Amino acid sequence: MDVQPSVALPTFARLYGCSKQDFAATADQMTAAWVLHDERQEALGAIGLRPSPAHGAEVMGGAFPGPAQHAAALTLLGAALAAQPQLYAHAETHLLPAGVLEAAGLRRVSAYTRMSGPLPTLLPTVPEGFRIVPLSGVDSLQDRLAAQETYSDLIGHTPVTHEALQLNFGGSDDALGRVAYDAAGAPAGICRVWLQGFVAKIGSPGVRPDARATMLRWALLLSACEAARAAGATRIEVDAWGDTEVQRAEDEELGLTIDELTPIYSSS
Repeated sequence: MDVQPSVALPTFARLYGCSKQDFAATADQMTAAWVLHDERQEALGAIGLRPSPAHGAEVMGGAFPGPAQHAAALTLLGAALAAQPQLYAHAETHLLPAGVLEAAGLRRVSAYTRMSGPLPTLLPTVPEGFRIVPLSGVDSLQDRLAAQETYSDLIGHTPVTHEALQLNFGGSDDALGRVAYDAAGAPAGICRVWLQGFVAKIGSPGVRPDARATMLRWALLLSACEAARAAGATRIEVDAWGDTEVQRAEDEELGLTIDELTPIYSSS
């Protein structure tokens, strides 16, 4: 059952409904993988572990829907927990239902959310001691890395790759993205933006732990919205991993509503 992640790639692609090529980069980040077969050697599912900066490892994959899903997923999770006691997983019904995660001893600690609504028109107020600049003006890879690592302690986030530091990574628009600096010139936060027609798709801002008591997160989000509005956007979608209930309430104050919420369960 214990295999190299590359060997499990075809099963992962089937689980996620994508091509092997589309999932290959994720498989390359895994440190371990398991595939479970039935008596006919048909794959019942696969699980892989992707390292997390502060939460052990993220569980990728799961078991195919059907009568055998619960038992298969529980067996795969047991193997993963034996190798890595500290892990977390998204409770996705078609891969790892909440009941399976609870049966394996995991508990709900956070969630992935997607919120949407009209593009907020409130202007940003930058907290004293900080400044916000377009991501396109940040040439230093060290600064880009430090900004991206403001997410590193949040569950749901994985180590920053070299590719993520590049200009317009993943189709994002660095001219609309924003980076916050503190008074000492050190990166304190980041917000990335993808413009798709009239919709600004935004990653929930990352803010350095020591700056989270300020309103810097809101300032980054509103600054990105201001730039997106100038580029023609009229609506917003915000994807978030590890945000708090307070932060979600702040976004609801901006007129956003939850379209999708997937609980995150942890073994620690």
